[in-house]
Amino acid sequence: MLPGKELDHSRQEDPKVKSGYLPHLDGLRALAILGVLCEHFAVPLPDLLRCGPVSVRFFFVLTGYFITLSLWKVEAQMNRPGEGGFIHLGRYYLARLLRIGPPFYLSLLLGALFGIEEVRTNFFWLAIFQANNYIAYLGYWPDAISHYWSLAVQEQFYMLWPVVVLALPRKWFIPTVIGFIIFGLVFRIVCVMTETSTITRWVTIFGCIDSFAVGALVAWLKRSRLLERMQFLPKIVLFALPLVAFSCFFLGRAMMTLPEGNLFLTLTESFDAVFLAWLLVTALNGITSRCGQFLGWAPMVYLGKISYGVYVYHIFIIILVSPLLVPYGLDETHYAAIRIMVLFALTVMISSLSWHFFERPFLNWKAALADHTARPALSSIGSFATN
Repeated sequence: MLPGKELDHSRQEDPKVKSGYLPHLDGLRALAILGVLCEHFAVPLPDLLRCGPVSVRFFFVLTGYFITLSLWKVEAQMNRPGEGGFIHLGRYYLARLLRIGPPFYLSLLLGALFGIEEVRTNFFWLAIFQANNYIAYLGYWPDAISHYWSLAVQEQFYMLWPVVVLALPRKWFIPTVIGFIIFGLVFRIVCVMTETSTITRWVTIFGCIDSFAVGALVAWLKRSRLLERMQFLPKIVLFALPLVAFSCFFLGRAMMTLPEGNLFLTLTESFDAVFLAWLLVTALNGITSRCGQFLGWAPMVYLGKISYGVYVYHIFIIILVSPLLVPYGLDETHYAAIRIMVLFALTVMISSLSWHFFERPFLNWKAALADHTARPALSSIGSFATN
């Protein structure tokens, strides 16, 4: 049990902490990764449909949601008498490593082996999940490793959030989450007012923490069963919510066209957060329209499952394959659509191979540990628990 916290047996098997599997969420992951690919494959889109930045933020919101639920489960396990306490916290970090680590480090090794100089030169900073801070220090985007910034931010969040969920009293959770949401906006405002680098505002965890906090807030609403009550809201409110959400989406895209130094630019991520929160809440409540059928469509669900591999490999595929396409007249201006299809097909193929033959074995190991802990503890040491 954590020091200074009372043992609450009523929270040990809290069914509200369990999230369950929803195919729609994988469908949303697929939409998010498609937004990233459109940005990096140079798909010609108008500014109001530029989805790369908001797509990355959606992964942060999802991380905040799922990690918060996971840590509440860890808290319940730690509070069980005679089950090893902090062993379960160790399991939390092991689970994160088993999910994030294998494809992450494989991509680094492949990048170094295939001669990508920015990977070789900066291997240490990448390997310890400091790519975001290193890029902020450089002050420019090193193209070959720029995508690692978001993975570094997520890993830093994994280290920070147990302190918020497990160490702080439960009554402080919502005020702390709201504080983080405000802090993210204030940090971006200060960066603009002090003419701090745009990259610093974008890649450091201080400028991203509000997106994670929004996901954590949705997790609290889920756990409190407030999401289930949304269906009983007045029809005019239910009709207005998507209008407000999509208005925030387009306002966010419009804000991104403002010149650097404009304070309204700092509202981009805040508008995005409103839209993404609505999107996640809608998916959790179940989408029954044609949009829901599309998100639950098997290819979209599958793309969502392999989206992590798609993210870590796609930049290297662009760097290594694009020059090979130029002699055939395929570049960003000539036969761009064919180039995009080739890059997309190769990215999905490699990510699929990684998922089935490299990532799944580690996830199966993680599941085996979870199955083992599901049995009653046989000693005061306890056993690993599901996560």
